[in-house]
Amino acid sequence: MTSSDLEIKTVTQELIEVQKALNVFRKKQKNRESLDDAAIEFVTKADLVIQRAERKEIFLTNDQKRKIKNNLLRIRTSLVRNQSS
Repeated sequence: MTSSDLEIKTVTQELIEVQKALNVFRKKQKNRESLDDAAIEFVTKADLVIQRAERKEIFLTNDQKRKIKNNLLRIRTSLVRNQSS
């Protein structure tokens, strides 16, 4: 396996983990369950992926970075709104 193939596999796996965490958050949000743990898990995984991309350890497209950051902002907004309720 070439290093390029390994890089793609690594990034793909990390993005799958981020997506899984986001899906859990959305499911809990839909069911009005406690969001804190799901939000923390997504934010943690997303942050690690973004940090690795910024250190150039992995390559993410600008669109991938934008989507992750937009989801982080939506979760933050949702958590702030739920805390003020």
